Amino acid sequence: MKEILKKLIVEYWEREPEYVQRNKAPEDLIAGKHSLVIVGPRRAGKSYTLHEARDHLIGKGIEKNSFIYLNFEDERLAEFTKEDFDQILEAYHSLAEGKPIFFLDEIQNVGGWAKFIRRLADSGYKVLATGSNSNMLSKEIAERLGGRFPEIDIYPLNFMEFLKFKGFEFKKEHLYSKDRFAIVKYFDEYLTFGGFPEVALLSDEASKMKVLRSYFNLVFYRDLMTDKDLKNEEALRFMIKKLREGIGNVMTPRAIYSSLKKADIQVGPNTVEKYIDYLEEAFLVMPCPPFAKSVVKQEKKKRYFIDNGYIKLFEVKEDKNLLLENLVFTELIKRGKKVHFHQGKKECDFIVDKSLAIQVTQEVAEKNEEREYNGLMEAMEVYEIKEGIILTYDQEKEVVINNKKIQLMPVWKWLLSQMPY
Repeated sequence: MKEILKKLIVEYWEREPEYVQRNKAPEDLIAGKHSLVIVGPRRAGKSYTLHEARDHLIGKGIEKNSFIYLNFEDERLAEFTKEDFDQILEAYHSLAEGKPIFFLDEIQNVGGWAKFIRRLADSGYKVLATGSNSNMLSKEIAERLGGRFPEIDIYPLNFMEFLKFKGFEFKKEHLYSKDRFAIVKYFDEYLTFGGFPEVALLSDEASKMKVLRSYFNLVFYRDLMTDKDLKNEEALRFMIKKLREGIGNVMTPRAIYSSLKKADIQVGPNTVEKYIDYLEEAFLVMPCPPFAKSVVKQEKKKRYFIDNGYIKLFEVKEDKNLLLENLVFTELIKRGKKVHFHQGKKECDFIVDKSLAIQVTQEVAEKNEEREYNGLMEAMEVYEIKEGIILTYDQEKEVVINNKKIQLMPVWKWLLSQMPY
């Protein structure tokens, strides 16, 4: 194993990884942090965040041979076990002197990883570790790490980063110039195919779909079927399909279980709950709970997909309302917001940090304006919120109802705005 480790260490010294820098500069991620854990969905850009951090540190005078980068999904490390951790430093010190900086990619694949990086941190080493499991820093593991490793979430590209990947450097004046038409065109692509970096760099639909399918299969077969040792592939596929159909609606485990029974798919109710937890852990879907004090009511969650590209894989007919709502939810999560939905006599799509009410719809028209306005007004009244916003595909105006200000704004413009929400 030591010879393999030496080869991998030297390979990284000789590499010059190519990437498009995201808006979140690496110095912002690592400033003041001795060690950290970077968590997020597969292929969202965690590895490139490490490469950016390396280049930033090299720019500060750190030598290239000061880094140990290991990707634990490299097939050459397939036989690596927790007993091999000590060989990493031995391999490094047979090649170079000094105290290396550790970049450990997808380290959750190796048992005992938490104790190892805690030991490194206690010995004064700088450690950046990544993982694709949302429970990577569960309470138990966080205790083992002794509070030394803050967690940073990396998600697929936001819209401004997406434009950057397309070679379009956004400026505020573009909102008012003819360039806005190019922005809307890019937005349609982003809305449909999502923000995974590799997908953003592709130009044709067939290539995008091929890559998205490979991502989904990786999560489905490796993270779920294999790593979780799941036995009922048919049930899992059916559940994902139902969650896709139910975006924007409350979808309880009990309701999914009933659907499975009707489809004559044999699975127990406890298994359904467990599978949903696994889908969330694997960053395939994310929960949105209701704003409620009752524990029972809090279980009645909506669920959204981590990226619109995954929705495209299961799409029979495009539903722009559904795509817009999923996109707004994921953007709020990327902004670090606490998001709930309101369900009273009326319903409001999102309550953000108990300070903003948001409705999402393709268009406010005669057929739905009562529902959209009334749901928003009720939520604003309940949570004592002064302003509400309705995010649409292309409508923009401001209305005042009962002394409450409601703003209609295109989703693409909201994504690029400097609004704190």
